[in-house]
Amino acid sequence: MSTDNADLEITAMSAITSALLPLEPDQQARVLRWAADRFSVRDIKIGAASNPVFDDTAVETPPDATRRAYNSIDELFESGVAKTNSQKALLAAYWFQVVQGGGTFQSFTLNAALKNMGQGIPNITDALGSAEAQKPALVMQTGKTGKARQARKTYKLTTAGVKAVEAMLADANVD
Repeated sequence: MSTDNADLEITAMSAITSALLPLEPDQQARVLRWAADRFSVRDIKIGAASNPVFDDTAVETPPDATRRAYNSIDELFESGVAKTNSQKALLAAYWFQVVQGGGTFQSFTLNAALKNMGQGIPNITDALGSAEAQKPALVMQTGKTGKARQARKTYKLTTAGVKAVEAMLADANVD
């Protein structure tokens, strides 16, 4: 693939992202199905991630030992592994998504829990955005309610994000 074609693809992906981000997940799926039909694309499956980093089935439930090790989010944070705001957000996300078994989480919920522990983050969206910008992405935005910049955003940890938190916790248990 030539550089010009790659640039065109990146521009198209950026436009699609901008167009889909304000929509609800079911609206995003309808638009993607329409586009696949309109452009006669038959080898994709809408609703299932093709990138293993974002594949829901790839996120494993932690072993029972991990769940028993932390009876509350407070105990999880007592491990002391979260030093940066991004790490705090990831650790809280891990609690809600993996330990508690929730599929997704809202940034507001994370920061409310962090504030209750005295660990509040000045800008939770920036902290999650930093984790999202890493390669591979540790978190991904799955939805947004409202059109304002302060709209409620929904996220989920990627497989890489779950592994990163589990590595942080494993390192803390070694010391």
